[in-house]
Amino acid sequence: MSQPDYQAASIRFPIRELSARTKVNTVTIRAWERRYGLLNPERTNKGHRLYSDADVATIEKILALVARGVPLGKVKTLLTEEQTDEQYDTADTWAEPIAKLVAAIQSFSSSRIEHLIDEYFLNYPPSICREQLIEPTLELLAHGDDKKATYLFAESELVRYAVLRLNTKVTQHKHPLLMLFCGDHTPLWRLALMAMELADAGFKVQLITRPFSVDACVEITEKSQRSVSIYYQDGLWRKNEAETVAQLLLSNNNLMLVGTAAILAGLEDKQKVFNDLGQCARVLLEKPQV
Repeated sequence: MSQPDYQAASIRFPIRELSARTKVNTVTIRAWERRYGLLNPERTNKGHRLYSDADVATIEKILALVARGVPLGKVKTLLTEEQTDEQYDTADTWAEPIAKLVAAIQSFSSSRIEHLIDEYFLNYPPSICREQLIEPTLELLAHGDDKKATYLFAESELVRYAVLRLNTKVTQHKHPLLMLFCGDHTPLWRLALMAMELADAGFKVQLITRPFSVDACVEITEKSQRSVSIYYQDGLWRKNEAETVAQLLLSNNNLMLVGTAAILAGLEDKQKVFNDLGQCARVLLEKPQV
């Protein structure tokens, strides 16, 4: 092993740095170690975990495998293989969790819903939970014949869970405060899931759980100059509203717009205007921090 390679292999860092580099929260990293044996960190004399670049690569492979539908219980046997011929269907992997969550929501049991959500958000990153569990569940509920009662209850519980989780997060000072809010007739639960994903990446996130009009958006953005405001609005703005937001976008560098309203208004800026929350999150996560 060359000297540079030896030095790189000998560098160790704490769990918070591993979390920052992989965007996987520390609670999930510990669960992967304790429950599934996917990581084996070194320990200091005081018992603190120490990780290396090899652990970063391991987590990246874990994320790739679970994104393909591999159950966490089967990941360990695949970590040392370059590739696997065994095929996994994400629908099969997540069918039972979706059925359990739907049943809990249909029973209108807050405790059952929180228990299930907490279990899966503990073991999987928010992005995986969103794609494989929450979105399919809400899609099923949206087409029910109960006047959207279960759908609305599910949204309320997701937002409540997100707020609780955000209040327990330890953030990194190098990231700016993100203020997330949305307009009328826009799915707040999607914003709540994005908030959890960004919080796991070390951002300090403030999720506002009431819809904001365009005028209210202007007011909060102009008076919150030290934070980044992310305004999520689907639907269509009236002409005067679109003009107001366009002017605000030009005058305020700390405003980001997400949703169909901004797109249909013809607003364009690759770093500030996005069709969906996923695009916005990727830009924020890829930005170098000072």
